[in-house]
Amino acid sequence: MSHRQRLAIIVFTSISYFLLYRFNMSLFGSLNFSHRVDWIFLPSGLRLAFVLLFLADGAIGIALASTLITYLLYFDGNYVSMMLNGSMAGLAPYLARQVAIHYFQLDKNLKNLKVIGILKISALFAAISALVHQLWYFWNGKTDDFIASALVMMVGDLLGTLIVLFALKIMVQSFSFLKKAPD
Repeated sequence: MSHRQRLAIIVFTSISYFLLYRFNMSLFGSLNFSHRVDWIFLPSGLRLAFVLLFLADGAIGIALASTLITYLLYFDGNYVSMMLNGSMAGLAPYLARQVAIHYFQLDKNLKNLKVIGILKISALFAAISALVHQLWYFWNGKTDDFIASALVMMVGDLLGTLIVLFALKIMVQSFSFLKKAPD
């Protein structure tokens, strides 16, 4: 893949993630539980989908968008913290992908990914993402109740991931069906 294609993927994932984050906040912002913890978090689905599809380039795009979101909405004057927040958003789905390949025998090219596989990797990703983020927020004093915030974040990430991944799966199947329709 050329550098231009990789850059296009990074830009596409960044913009898409940023826009879905803003959309999620307008839809479900009132369902916020604690610092950056939502009961439904649709962008988590894009995190996982983009990393599954675009690997490191997807993770980089997510990390860049999350860093920008942190700067625009949650910046506390600490640039290191801002960069680490953004990096965790891209790293968590990448780590979940690697664990799923190793332990769940997820095919690297996502061939024959079935509903049970989507459920497994979504739950794994939600757990990894929530634990990584909440450990960081707890350590930095952004959340007082690590366990409650981690559990709610896990639920929100899982719901958002399942909604987005199944919507993408339906769209791909519909597109495939339309493509195969006789003239």
